[in-house]
Amino acid sequence: METKDFEHLINFFEHHKPDGEVIYLPLIEVTVVIPDSRTTLSLLFDTGATSATLRNDLYPILGLSSWDESGNPIPVAGIGGNQWAYQYTATVEIFGKVISSCPIKLMQLPHNPFYSGLLGRDTIFDEFGFGFWEITKELYVTENP
Repeated sequence: METKDFEHLINFFEHHKPDGEVIYLPLIEVTVVIPDSRTTLSLLFDTGATSATLRNDLYPILGLSSWDESGNPIPVAGIGGNQWAYQYTATVEIFGKVISSCPIKLMQLPHNPFYSGLLGRDTIFDEFGFGFWEITKELYVTENP
């Protein structure tokens, strides 16, 4: 029988709301690297997101002067309907692995105090294998899928 071994275990972030409700989020630390700058962000692991997507107000970490400065405008369909995103490429570091020319979208996302955007599939998911166990609130990651 084939088995899969995982090098990384990510326990879901646990937040207790004042009303007693507990929220669990699979959050991944991703570092965006541009010349002379490294910014680490917490992103929500999202298998439904096509690519990594950051809030539009985070444009300075990509070395831009505005969120729609020179990116490729693309329509994005989501739960709230269609809106526009601007796609760029950047170097990111995740689980100690550097991925250059990673597509990153900037778009208007609601502010969330726990994460800055979504970790989507394009390019990043090609580098890793994932195991996701909701009942134990754990995400397993392998660098050798």
